[in-house]
Amino acid sequence: MPINQSKKRTKLLLEAAIERHKNGQLVAANLIYQEIRKSEPNNIDVLNLSGVLSSQIGQHDIALNLLSKAIDIDPEFAEAFNNRGAVLKELEQLKEALKHYNKALSLNPNYSDALNNRGNVLRDFDRFDESLCDLNKAIALKPDFAQAYNNRGVTLGHLRQFEQSFNDFNKAISLKPDYEEAFQNISSFSLLLCDFKEGWPLYEWRWIGKNEAWSKKGRTISPLSSSKPLWDGETGKRIFLWAEQGIGDEIMFSSMLREVYAASSQLIVQCDQRLIPLFKRSFSDDIIYNHNRDEISEDAYDFHIPIGSLPRIFRPSLESFKKGSKPFLRFELNKARSLRQKILTDPEERLIGISWKSKSILPGSLKRNISLNDIVHYTHTPKTKLLSLQYGDVSKEIMQLKKETGIDIIQIDEIDNYADIDGLATIIGACDQVVSIDNATVHLAGALGADTRVLLPYNRDWRWGVSGTTSYWYDTIRLYRQSEPNDWETTLKILREELETDSDPNTKELSKAMT
Repeated sequence: MPINQSKKRTKLLLEAAIERHKNGQLVAANLIYQEIRKSEPNNIDVLNLSGVLSSQIGQHDIALNLLSKAIDIDPEFAEAFNNRGAVLKELEQLKEALKHYNKALSLNPNYSDALNNRGNVLRDFDRFDESLCDLNKAIALKPDFAQAYNNRGVTLGHLRQFEQSFNDFNKAISLKPDYEEAFQNISSFSLLLCDFKEGWPLYEWRWIGKNEAWSKKGRTISPLSSSKPLWDGETGKRIFLWAEQGIGDEIMFSSMLREVYAASSQLIVQCDQRLIPLFKRSFSDDIIYNHNRDEISEDAYDFHIPIGSLPRIFRPSLESFKKGSKPFLRFELNKARSLRQKILTDPEERLIGISWKSKSILPGSLKRNISLNDIVHYTHTPKTKLLSLQYGDVSKEIMQLKKETGIDIIQIDEIDNYADIDGLATIIGACDQVVSIDNATVHLAGALGADTRVLLPYNRDWRWGVSGTTSYWYDTIRLYRQSEPNDWETTLKILREELETDSDPNTKELSKAMT
């Protein structure tokens, strides 16, 4: 084929691929990109676009390789550095992402996309003023940059400048009326501020445009496909309540399960299989449970609702949370007593259950984590035994701690803290107190009525509110908040002081969840 004709064909193919890419026809666009690369393997524009698309469909290794090849061919290709940084951020490799954004901006200081992206990463490092500087510049360069307004709103929210934050979210929506993330951010910050009237309706944006299974940060969430209507509080109907999000969220939202049951003529609950033994013990006998919602026929219910939509109906105000904040799950009391007697030989000893890290893949989750050494340093005393509530294999961490400090963390080998949630509930029931970072364990402990101390990072999840030491979700949870980003020491010192003033074991805690 003549060179000019070949170039013309490539141009037409590339235009077709870009059009499909913009319209979300990713499979079709990818096939065309691949076809072009066969004849022009060193076409940096195609390599760059193919890298972006590969990242969008979750093929991050392929994306990195394609973008690296584009950079090797043209070391001054700012766009490829920016896009490779975006892939690295998606993989939570934030330091490497920042390096790539810095390189892109060294090549093109007025690159608005790179400024926006670097502003996000700087916020992840709690460098809020620098984040604002980048986002302000991105907006100045591109006044209709909806994403930059949205991201600046998040940074301002982290700085507690909430009025300006909401202004930016609304500006982003005015520029992009279907901007799901901006609506979700308004919801999250409204809920953080206990503005439930505004927050819960907008919380439904988590489903907007998600008509098929979709993936976010590796988590697949699939809305139920049903011809039956969504439940909106109608009474005397057969209701199908289905699970979403993580197991901690399922536990938290199940604080409203009794209210759904009271409003229904028949309740079917789809939940994580690990929760079924606990739910059966804790709630009415005639609730039907199933872990696989595909096994539930539409003929079995009149309405359906995702569990995260229940607060919109049952929790319209702060006062309404009192209906479900008392302990609502029950552990096996005799097993908990037996376990406690097995562990404690001295009646003056206290048993504290600890959990120190989250393996959540959601953004910001790593900031919740505390080293085992730190949490032990501030909770262990000569009259205290520490019991691991941490899920996953942490035996090496525990062995290393014992080697360095001589302190032994008890592990109940016969109970898998991840797979056996009912068993974990028994362990929690045996404890005088629970000390944990923000993970699923605190929701289980709070729902069981355990004396639970939760360590929260500076910018915490919306469900814990912006201030205060108590939780409106659980009566027996006490909150310990970082006063400055990354400062666990101050928070842990306050925790230790309060634990020392409440040091007498209280075995009556064992019966709290049974009332």
